[in-house]
Amino acid sequence: MIRRIAKGALALALIGAAVVEMIAPLPAASADDVWLRSYRDVASRVPVGVLGVVGQPGLDVPLGETREVLMADLRRSGVFTARDLELHMAAPPDETLGPVRIRDMGLSEAVDVMVWASLSRDELGRFTLHSQVFDAARGKMIIEKRQRAPESQLRELTHRLVGEIIHHYTGEYGITRSRIAFVSDLTGTKEVFVMDHDGYAPKRVTADRNIGLTPALAQGAKTVLYASQKSGNWRIYKLDLDSGVRSVAFSSQGLSMTPVWHPEGNGFAVTGSEQGSREIYHVTGDGRVIQLTNHRADDLSPTWSADGRLIAFTSNRGGNPQIYVMNAGGGRAKRITFGGDYNSEPDWSPTGELIAYTCRSGQWFKICVTTPDGRNNRQISPDGDWDDESPSFSPDGRHIAFASTRGGRQDIYLMSPDGGDVERVTYNGANNTSPDWASEVDR
Repeated sequence: MIRRIAKGALALALIGAAVVEMIAPLPAASADDVWLRSYRDVASRVPVGVLGVVGQPGLDVPLGETREVLMADLRRSGVFTARDLELHMAAPPDETLGPVRIRDMGLSEAVDVMVWASLSRDELGRFTLHSQVFDAARGKMIIEKRQRAPESQLRELTHRLVGEIIHHYTGEYGITRSRIAFVSDLTGTKEVFVMDHDGYAPKRVTADRNIGLTPALAQGAKTVLYASQKSGNWRIYKLDLDSGVRSVAFSSQGLSMTPVWHPEGNGFAVTGSEQGSREIYHVTGDGRVIQLTNHRADDLSPTWSADGRLIAFTSNRGGNPQIYVMNAGGGRAKRITFGGDYNSEPDWSPTGELIAYTCRSGQWFKICVTTPDGRNNRQISPDGDWDDESPSFSPDGRHIAFASTRGGRQDIYLMSPDGGDVERVTYNGANNTSPDWASEVDR
């Protein structure tokens, strides 16, 4: 039996066993290379020193929040380490410090980057965040920003600043402008919520008063797919988060579950059942429905490779739930997990180098990762008397969101692909499951 179809959602019986089919071998990758590219070791992260987060008198609360968000975003980036140099510089450093002094400070404080920010509020209540970022080794200012926003968007100003710093050093914007969809029973039924990457500002986006499951948040964080039985049958709904307009995106005679967006915008893959067994379908961008698997066993929980050429999925065609990989157009599949008797819920990293999945260790579920060729499988969540499940990679591939009962109830946590930097991000007192991560695209 498969305990969960995907994202900790629904118990299903899997039937039958079959001869394992094979596709062409996937490219081999060095395990060490994969792990080095997938996350940045703490010892190699760029050290950042904060020269000060200062502002007008009377802004103690917003200043404290700005400082907290700045330090947390830098730490959570996976690129930097950060510490407050406690200099509390009131004036912009470019007016008071020359290149030589900046280099000397960087050397003495053992930091490569220095950040300064000043917060002010005008008569209309709008905040302006003035920030400067310096390359300490060269004594040169590399970023200067003046951003304005109402108080309700104050945190967004700091997220944007850190995103610019990450982009300067990596060419990517990190997770500071990303959001996570998840399922919560806060209202008494399972509804879909969306929150910022750090757990801030969770918002319920469905009110079906029924069971909503397996959300898939589109790139841009403006549209979500999810499964619901609100009409009596399981269907996949598409919800526009700005307008609230909802439509049926997919339905089958039986189960419809676990949608996942195509990485290049060509619709989505989904689990459906027409004649008993669960199969994988591709609903293309122009609305065509293409069946990708056709097997007497159950195939479910699809996830695309970053280039859209391959799909990993869960199947019991070998006797119990394991992870398989096939070409995106369907056909023969290669089994890539062999350890343990239960492996499910795969999620392919946006870098293409890792697949995270739920694995069973004894009686408990944990998070494992593997290379796409299946040659390097590792359990990354620690053994313990709790369940970790439903992994979802961040848009930059440096983090994994997952659901865990390690705090008692189910909550959403973050960790790095090596299992470190664990951080809980939901605290609403409800059961929170099935995270799915996407980045906002506007900069």
